[in-house]
Amino acid sequence: HNILTKFRGQAEDLPPPPKLKIVVVSFFGAFLAGSTLGLLAFSLEYSIIMGSFGASIFLVMAAPGSPFAQPRNVIIGHFLASLIGLSCLYLIGNIWWSMALALAITTVVMLILRVSHPPACSNPIAIFIITPEWGFLWAPTLLGAFLVTVIALIYINLASDSGIQSIGKMFLNWMGLLSKKQFKNIKSN
Repeated sequence: HNILTKFRGQAEDLPPPPKLKIVVVSFFGAFLAGSTLGLLAFSLEYSIIMGSFGASIFLVMAAPGSPFAQPRNVIIGHFLASLIGLSCLYLIGNIWWSMALALAITTVVMLILRVSHPPACSNPIAIFIITPEWGFLWAPTLLGAFLVTVIALIYINLASDSGIQSIGKMFLNWMGLLSKKQFKNIKSN
């Protein structure tokens, strides 16, 4: 294969378009999550919004079954990414290679801890651009990631065929507190 073929992407055909229900559920879920964060931010005059949350909302609403969209990955991934970004910024300095180091460390730590959440990898870059204080770790990072996760968890379960009865079991499973085998046994009952 030549470089142009590889650059084009997959050699296979595009996957089939999603079902209308998935498109509609994703639209309203993304609107609900974005509206909730926006309303809270404007009402409280407190920053709980980050650009990376847009990509997080896409994952949790449009691809909730993806490993990257699991609550543990969203919350811990964002927290670690911001912690590493702030640490590099304030311990090394606002230097181009410090930002690159923060991004590399974030990538490796998420992989090792098995909490990969690609949207969170933009947090260190944003941190070096806006140079926030340490409070950025709590809000918008942790508070916003938690809100995105809770909104998605409730909304996706309400929009699913099984309804709200599985919210508690799904949360325990996604947070890693309930094994897949235990979850399947409960789900089948």
